[in-house]
Amino acid sequence: MGRKRQLQKQEEIRNEILEVARSIIAKDGVRGLSIRKITNAMDYSPAIIYHYFKDKGEIIETLVNEGYGRILAAVRSVKRNEDEPDTELREVFTNYIKQALAIPEEYKAMMLNDEGAVLQKTALLERGISRRSPTMQMLCDNIQRGIDKGCYPPCDPELTAQIIWTATFGLIIKLIIEKDISSEQVERLVDRHFEILFSGIKVRS
Repeated sequence: MGRKRQLQKQEEIRNEILEVARSIIAKDGVRGLSIRKITNAMDYSPAIIYHYFKDKGEIIETLVNEGYGRILAAVRSVKRNEDEPDTELREVFTNYIKQALAIPEEYKAMMLNDEGAVLQKTALLERGISRRSPTMQMLCDNIQRGIDKGCYPPCDPELTAQIIWTATFGLIIKLIIEKDISSEQVERLVDRHFEILFSGIKVRS
């Protein structure tokens, strides 16, 4: 087997391990994931799994990084709107919701998990989190721009971003759990969600 083909085969096996782990997490949650379950599903020996990942924690961390990478890319795709920061913020969270609903079981399993390695990526509520979370920093920057332009009243940008995020997170989780909601109703819920949120933070004329 040539070197190029060997590397390709290794990448295929690594991706297969991640895909199997993803399906196990979707069914049994993060705590239900084990090397044994992966090997049973793939008919591989544990040694093969350990060749690609040092332990279960590294597999989980890789999946979290991939999922968050997709969500972050969707959020960052929104263009900066200098004149209407509230419109920009709505687009950011709309993209966030769409991406989360595109990977429902993976999102639920990760975001409802309290293991340390996962929380390193998903935790957003501690004071000062915006200093190490690119997503929270972007939201805080948006809110501060809105304050400077008189669109939002003076407030703590980080605290406001945390509340907006947690309210949106609650909607996402309910939409995932109540999975048979029609697309029309999902759209109505999302629209009303933002109407209520922004009526609370925007300066009234």
